[in-house]
Amino acid sequence: MYRLILMLVLLSFLIIIGLISSFTNSDKSYDLKNSNIVYTSNGYIDNVENVRSLLSEKQFQNLIKDNEILKVETKLKDIKSLENIDIYFNDKNEIGIKLIDRTPIAYLKDSNSLIDINAKVFEKHQLKNDSLPVIKGNITELQIQKIINVISAFEKDKFFKNKLKEIWFNNDHLYVTIKNLDLDLNLGDQKKIENKLKMLKGFYVYQIKNFNKNIYKQLDLVYNNRLVAIKK
Repeated sequence: MYRLILMLVLLSFLIIIGLISSFTNSDKSYDLKNSNIVYTSNGYIDNVENVRSLLSEKQFQNLIKDNEILKVETKLKDIKSLENIDIYFNDKNEIGIKLIDRTPIAYLKDSNSLIDINAKVFEKHQLKNDSLPVIKGNITELQIQKIINVISAFEKDKFFKNKLKEIWFNNDHLYVTIKNLDLDLNLGDQKKIENKLKMLKGFYVYQIKNFNKNIYKQLDLVYNNRLVAIKK
């Protein structure tokens, strides 16, 4: 009985090794057809030329022909602005690739780069839409997460969506500017950001209605349930 079990285990092991070997070292030569490349852009980034340039490289084409799937994926990951890479075989046993761009949520001015909701920073190439909020200054990893929380809150708020212009830190206080409001907003930090936005709405509407009475240089939303307007 023991020998039978041992033989079954060894047989299973050999089958698995055979399958892996056939997948990674297949003698079949593969080609990547243009019709099997699906590229999805979000409207902010245009990676088409970057992808085309990589696909045209002889070394990359040889990796595909040799069925070196992991190496193909590694090469594609060098394009940091790609969020998702899916390499597969279709029902005709042809290689296909699906690529999806990252969606930037802000522009890092000092490093001329972009950042997404997962705090992934990638180089700015051709930005098709320049309406992103601008992050100013040298930002630490801890500050980045706080900034992402604030940007997310603005985007989730129907009233303030697409109104955030700039965001930066000064003496550990988080500041922002928003469209149609010519002053700095001192948020203090990202805590209770939803409550701070509720308080800000009333002032924003009042200021827009009285546009000619621009007498304030800064709003402080640092204190609990208080909005302090500082005159020029």
